[in-house]
Formats: sequence, C-alpha cells, structure tokens
Amino acid sequence: MGFLLKIAVFGVVAYIAWTTARRWLGLSTPPTRAPAPPQREAATQQRRPVVEDTRMCTVCGVYVSASSGKCGRSDCPQG
Repeated sequence: MGFLLKIAVFGVVAYIAWTTARRWLGLSTPPTRAPAPPQREAATQQRRPVVEDTRMCTVCGVYVSASSGKCGRSDCPQG
C-alpha cells in the first residue's frame, strides 16, 4: 500500500509541476496577436477638399481669400 501511495503522490506532484511550467512558459495558450486599432469613421468617409477663391491684392500683390475682411492696413482694398 505504501508503494501505491508514493506513485500517486509522485503523479500529483508531476502534474502540478507540469501545469506550473506550462503557465510560466506560456505553453498552455496559443500566442495572441495584438488587437487591431479601431478604425475611425473619418478614415472611411471621403472628405471634400476645402478650397477658397483667392484674388490678388492690388496694393501689395499678395493673394488673399476673397471672403476675408480688411487686414488692418490703411490702404487695404479688401472690405
């Protein structure tokens, strides 16, 4: 009876050691991939480009937006 008990205890200890080693080494679960980053809704929808009409300033020659207001100069033609 003593010999059978030694075999049973050895089996339990071996099982515990094997289970612990598998968990430490990561053998019990398959490797997991990193989760994919969530897709943004803006990336899936096409955005219309923002384009404004421009015109050349008659005083300084710089192209400015046609919808812009006065720049603050005394001789600014915008307005």
